[in-house]
Amino acid sequence: MYRELTRLLPLLAVLLTGCQATAVINGLTPTSGYTLIEGHGYGDDPRQRLDIYLPDRPKPNAPVVVFVYGGAWTSGDRGSYRFVGQALSELGYVTVIPDYRLFPAVAYPDFVDDIARAMAQLPGHLEAHGCRAPLAVALAGHSAGAHTAALLATAPAYRDHRPDNVELVGLIGIAGPYDLPLDDPLVTGKFDRRRDNRSVNPVALAGPETPPTLLLHGAADVTVSPRHTQAFEQALLGHGVAVEAVIYPDAGHRTIIGALAAPLRFLQPTRDDMDRFLGGLVTGTGCGTTPN
Repeated sequence: MYRELTRLLPLLAVLLTGCQATAVINGLTPTSGYTLIEGHGYGDDPRQRLDIYLPDRPKPNAPVVVFVYGGAWTSGDRGSYRFVGQALSELGYVTVIPDYRLFPAVAYPDFVDDIARAMAQLPGHLEAHGCRAPLAVALAGHSAGAHTAALLATAPAYRDHRPDNVELVGLIGIAGPYDLPLDDPLVTGKFDRRRDNRSVNPVALAGPETPPTLLLHGAADVTVSPRHTQAFEQALLGHGVAVEAVIYPDAGHRTIIGALAAPLRFLQPTRDDMDRFLGGLVTGTGCGTTPN
């Protein structure tokens, strides 16, 4: 039975979309190995909430991973990404998945500001769970979430105003539109409040202060072209940033992130590559005790 189900899962991943797909994936995701703390508030809006995944066996001095989901800045919720929290906490990483306000209720910079605010408040949320300040954080994101994570890692407006008790030690971008196409139908209207085009373009904002970076993309991605990852990689290399870009030959826009789910990991090595990168980050502080 399990073997037959395994054969069907790639088909499900392709045929199902949105909430229907994640409901199926989450239903097949293990619930053991971590403690889930749901709905920590970091602001007054109902969308300003985050979930924390505390591993039963945390890695000593490992960075906290903050995962920003995609959805073209118009959709998504933290509960749909339990498979991501499970995948990373199983490896020993305290994992945080925030919700953020969405377009058209808000526009840039509000949805980026939300993630910055959530990250700034993490030391207070995690102190009781064995995490010490300054808190080492690795930002990860998929699609629009990868763009947000990249902005937080490159834009001076965010980098220079990060609180002293939070240290951004790494960036993982998965299928992100880093060279933001402002005339794309999925983008138009959402960044109209930008100061200029450069201020929302991580490729243009890349600099020597950008932390070590892992970029993952699928060659079969027809939603966000792999050229975005290639352009961002070249920009970072030009500034001497430690960066690795991996293009999976047969991965699409959804399968590259869906492969984090326990029953779909045979599709792509997304989780293995993330673990390898996170394990190589040098941190002086982090989370390293079993939650109470």
